[in-house]
Amino acid sequence: MPYSITHAFHRSLTAAFVCILLGAAMSTGHGEQLPPKIAPEATAWKPASIFEKDDKDDKFKDQPRMNLSGAACVPTTPKFTSCLIANDEKKYAQFFSIEGNVLVPRKLIRLSDDDKDPDAEGVAYEKGFFYVTGSHGRSRKSDKENLSSYVVFRIAVDPQTGAPKTEPNAKKVEGVEPSPRLREVIEKSNDVGSKFNKPLAEGGVNVEGIAVRNDRIYFGLRGPSLNRQAFVLSVDASALFTKDDDLKPASTPLDLGENTGIRDLAVVNNGILILAGPTRDEDVPYSVWLWDGSSKTAKSLATLDLSTAPKEAKAEILLPLEEDAANIRVLVMFDSAENGGAMSFTIKR
Repeated sequence: MPYSITHAFHRSLTAAFVCILLGAAMSTGHGEQLPPKIAPEATAWKPASIFEKDDKDDKFKDQPRMNLSGAACVPTTPKFTSCLIANDEKKYAQFFSIEGNVLVPRKLIRLSDDDKDPDAEGVAYEKGFFYVTGSHGRSRKSDKENLSSYVVFRIAVDPQTGAPKTEPNAKKVEGVEPSPRLREVIEKSNDVGSKFNKPLAEGGVNVEGIAVRNDRIYFGLRGPSLNRQAFVLSVDASALFTKDDDLKPASTPLDLGENTGIRDLAVVNNGILILAGPTRDEDVPYSVWLWDGSSKTAKSLATLDLSTAPKEAKAEILLPLEEDAANIRVLVMFDSAENGGAMSFTIKR
């Protein structure tokens, strides 16, 4: 009997120790559990035609777009009849629609006539406006300041149909309102101001995500990541497009993990989804989080299994498709994949 009791005690102790080890393996180091890895749906997404590369006379116009980054849709009825996608490293965005599992590219709209492109990285929509944000202050290929970046563009559309108030023009800027005021918000930020206009390799500020909710614009930063924290800057949406109105800026640090930045933001019914990933080329998985828009913590929802995506592809678009009390279905698209390489996921809340 004594042997049996001792033996049982040791077995229980061993089991408890194993549980502790397993719990530690599933922890991020701050007590929270790593989100489960989920595989993409079997749905085969495809474009009806290629997303255009440049103006009609571009010799590369018949090649697939490889630099799509950021998309949003107007909540029309039927759904997805008016969406906008950013063409990274070009001076325009492109309207598109979603018909079943087919992405249908539509008209181009020119964002800027500046010599340098605005490096458009994120797209959002609220209350009759699409918003497109530029990314970083220093070019990947140059140490010179890029005054075209950090610019935010606003495009007015009909909130019922999603039709642009001004006919989209790919040749010249029409119906697009720019704002440079994000630059002052970044420069004056206590959290990331020291990284303003720093090169990307030195952790310079790099805006990748944008969302608009309750008349505030949220900017998700891919970099810097400091002490496991990524940052969201936010401002009053209307004030951003005035000269002197109070922007009411705020900065929120979020613990998303080591070397982890924000690759996109998207509004859902009870908050903002965050697509997180590496700040540059670190071995960091892509994951999805839910944030309420104000607190300093976000809820981890899922790690994305991207093993079937092209090796060089970078997840940079998170587009909600439908949601209910239990799940959120999203479309994920990629930079460095033909026409965005779309795949969909169903994520448990």
